[in-house]
Amino acid sequence: MFPIPLKSLSDQERHDYILKTFILNNQSLSERRKHKRDIDVIREHHRFLWDDNDDANEDSWEVRLAKRYYDKLFKEYCIANLTRYKENKIALRWRTEAEVVAGIGQFQCGSRKCLEKENLRSWEVNFAYKEQNEHKNALIKLRLCPEHSQHLNYSSKKREIKRMKHIERKMLKDEIRMHKKASKSKKYPKADVNEYNNDFDSSSTTPKPIKEVSTNNGESDSGENTECKNRLEVSEEIWNKKPDIDTEPYSRECEFERYLEDLLL
Repeated sequence: MFPIPLKSLSDQERHDYILKTFILNNQSLSERRKHKRDIDVIREHHRFLWDDNDDANEDSWEVRLAKRYYDKLFKEYCIANLTRYKENKIALRWRTEAEVVAGIGQFQCGSRKCLEKENLRSWEVNFAYKEQNEHKNALIKLRLCPEHSQHLNYSSKKREIKRMKHIERKMLKDEIRMHKKASKSKKYPKADVNEYNNDFDSSSTTPKPIKEVSTNNGESDSGENTECKNRLEVSEEIWNKKPDIDTEPYSRECEFERYLEDLLL
């Protein structure tokens, strides 16, 4: 039964021989490897992006399992592995539900095992990869800390230049808006308002009564009256002027757009 006589072996040698020959041999291990776990099936049939036209119902149960796992992932931001950034190679995957709830990849650095939450920056990456013997591209988003942002842009500075151009356009829009506000405020200088403030009572906005001065010259009297009337008209025009409502929706729209850019980009 046994190729060697077991009686000549000690108890320890006999135990080791039986263990190596009948339990830990290569044939038994190969038979065990034929039984795949769910994670093995998902890794074998996983795709980074599935097409909408792909009908998983017509495929095998392995493909359906991989497609079902893909449907449970959140595809807004990615988690990156930048350990080989000097070779211009990065690994990306989508976030799971637990990572979305914890804010990993959006409110925390999207690099693997990085816990930084301050000064995060958003990046758009044209991810080129090979899958099922096909070369594919996908535009994805990453939220990274300053250190891992340098790793991402190690071999290509185009992403940083695009970001700087975006900031310059934003500053230019702010300057144009401030210039428009300044040009509108020049229509009514502040000096005129301060000059005519003395004609009003401090407790109310109604003008004080103007005393009539009797003079022998009727022309000078009428000139002073017209000058006082002009002052009253200008002061009433300043105080009764309604705010420019047209500029308010524009400013709110710009602030909302700026908030979305800082949050999502």
